[in-house]
Amino acid sequence: MIGLLVPLLLEVAAPSANGLPASRRIEVRVEIAADRPDGAAASCEAVQVRSAAEPAFALWGMLFEWGVPDRCGNGALPDETAGPFLLAEIAANVGWDEGTMDPGPLGAFQIFLTVKTRQAAGAAPAIDRRSIRLEPGEEFLVPIAIEAHGRELPAARRGLVRVRAEWAGLAGEPGGGYGALAVTGAMPGSDVLVDGGLAGRAAPDGTLSLPAVPAGLREVRLRGASGSITRTVLVVKRRTIPLTAEASGAASPPSLEATGKNAAGFDEYRRDRDGATMIEIPAGEFPMGNLETEGKPLPHTVSVSRFLIDRLPLTVARYRRFAAATGRPLPPDPYWGVHDDDPVSFVRWDEAKAYCEWAGARLPTEAEREKAARGTDGRLFPWGSEPPSPERAVFRRNWGQQGNDTAGARPGGASPYGLLDAGGNMWEYCEDWYSPDFFASSPTQDPHGPKTGRARIVKGGSWDSRPTVLSASSRNFAYTGYREGDFGFRCAANPPR
Repeated sequence: MIGLLVPLLLEVAAPSANGLPASRRIEVRVEIAADRPDGAAASCEAVQVRSAAEPAFALWGMLFEWGVPDRCGNGALPDETAGPFLLAEIAANVGWDEGTMDPGPLGAFQIFLTVKTRQAAGAAPAIDRRSIRLEPGEEFLVPIAIEAHGRELPAARRGLVRVRAEWAGLAGEPGGGYGALAVTGAMPGSDVLVDGGLAGRAAPDGTLSLPAVPAGLREVRLRGASGSITRTVLVVKRRTIPLTAEASGAASPPSLEATGKNAAGFDEYRRDRDGATMIEIPAGEFPMGNLETEGKPLPHTVSVSRFLIDRLPLTVARYRRFAAATGRPLPPDPYWGVHDDDPVSFVRWDEAKAYCEWAGARLPTEAEREKAARGTDGRLFPWGSEPPSPERAVFRRNWGQQGNDTAGARPGGASPYGLLDAGGNMWEYCEDWYSPDFFASSPTQDPHGPKTGRARIVKGGSWDSRPTVLSASSRNFAYTGYREGDFGFRCAANPPR
């Protein structure tokens, strides 16, 4: 049996406890996982709880080791190993940031990760540094690159480290999770019921704050003289969930208003649910992939049916309205600040999908996203084949100093159909599962990616990307549950008949 050893050393130190009592405890949970070409997977998990006054953690994991079961543990890494291996060491500095999030307070763990990987004893490690912000109970996934350099090395294809941080509660205190609800837009004086019980009454301005609501799915009923509205709300531990009395409802076919042709000559529509502008992309063939771009995706000809796609990436203001209308939590605040006209960030793939469905739309396929960005003339970037410039795109910004920028502020970077920010600003989620080899056997008509997978396609590059990554053909992936500051989305839809 060819084995893979993935030992993990995680050291956590908090710069300060921010005035919290010494009895406050932090839980760090780490999972190591990897899969092989035959689809088999292995994983193990280690959990450690320590006082916030001394938050130094050490955890490790080993997978696919020769003759040894998969194992994770706490403390020092065992000295003895068997067989070829991939080594992964993670150092993490963790602090508590009592930031704010509209409409209520929210804190988060600030984690500075350094991931070192190597495949042979004594080899120079590959180093990946990340700065992440995790709300209690959320997770962050770091992919592990596995390169085979001989038949004796691991038979694994992909690996990942999954990191979670959580308050474990006060020592001796029973567990329990509570979040908060912030109600707006209700009739003054109307009753607010949670799971059938009266929780409070709306103030004269139509608002009500409920600071201690048990976490989980809750039925919230807003009852006034003119009728009632009932919502099922996911209350998340230690988070404030906005809830509006505005009628929302589940996803429905898009209601669109034709607004004429854009400057590029293509029909545009206004989506009634959220006011977003969609552009109609005509049916037909286009060249997909390009050996001259990042990852060298295999060139091939693809034909896609007529479809609609948003002119801009989804903004913070639109996502906030969706969260309030559906009772979903808002994503974490980006460190560069919350600005209504910026693309929304720190959203997961499932949240992007839920938004599009709520708006009567869907996420685009990879083929749709690439065609909308580059057209049919074989250009490298949305605007042509000239290198990216600050007038055309947002790219090559530094973590910790800058972030994304106002959506649609660079008309010089428009695609042939009139899409803006299709290269740079934000990586954008697609519907498709990711497979590095999919282009070798993909259908030529309306391809939708593999049937299953562990990560979804993202396209377009971001404010953090190198210039070459902004190519319309570049392919990247996001594991399920991935939440990052340079991942966003735009919606697509089938056109009106």
